[in-house]
Amino acid sequence: MKKSLIVGLLGLAASVVPSFGQGSIFVDNYFTSGPTITYGTGVAANGVSGPNGTQGTGLLAGWTMGIYWALGNVTGSIAADPSGTALISSLGGGLALATGAGSTADLFTSSFGTPGRGFSGAFYSLPGTLAAGGQTITVITVAYGGSSYDTAGFRGHSTAFTMVTSAGTSSSPNAIGSSMSGFTTAPVPEPSTFALTGLGAAAMMIFRRRNK
Repeated sequence: MKKSLIVGLLGLAASVVPSFGQGSIFVDNYFTSGPTITYGTGVAANGVSGPNGTQGTGLLAGWTMGIYWALGNVTGSIAADPSGTALISSLGGGLALATGAGSTADLFTSSFGTPGRGFSGAFYSLPGTLAAGGQTITVITVAYGGSSYDTAGFRGHSTAFTMVTSAGTSSSPNAIGSSMSGFTTAPVPEPSTFALTGLGAAAMMIFRRRNK
């Protein structure tokens, strides 16, 4: 299916769906030509089980892309996550999971055969934002296998980035792919690993305080 036809269908759908007085964005890194979401080491090709995908290449079918977001620029309040797999709620910044129509996209489907990329079948209306758009929001893009990011055995997330909302009636809202960076998925560490990491960090803080 040609990109122009898909864009036309999405625009038509957006024109007949009420905006409910909210701004909108597009969960899309396909029409923006990336950035691509890739496999890390030891990651199941389908995001759940079975043979591994090829490290460094784009995710294939079975993966879902979604977003967490907050109003305003809160990037300075979000903790770094070297693992790239932490629960978004643990990073601070007050980011909330986007849910409902247009909030997620399947990666690499028969409609667009580009690994590591996808787009939602509807535009996402951001609750509590202005219908006229023009507001800054902070977003983290996630990718996961299975039913949700929080319960996934393989997942990953982007660094936090900002973008501006479009009007709720826009036929081509701003897309996350124009602002996000690419990222890699990885196996989620066992809970015991997270606990040991936390204990190590606490021990380091105590050690530093005693040496001051």
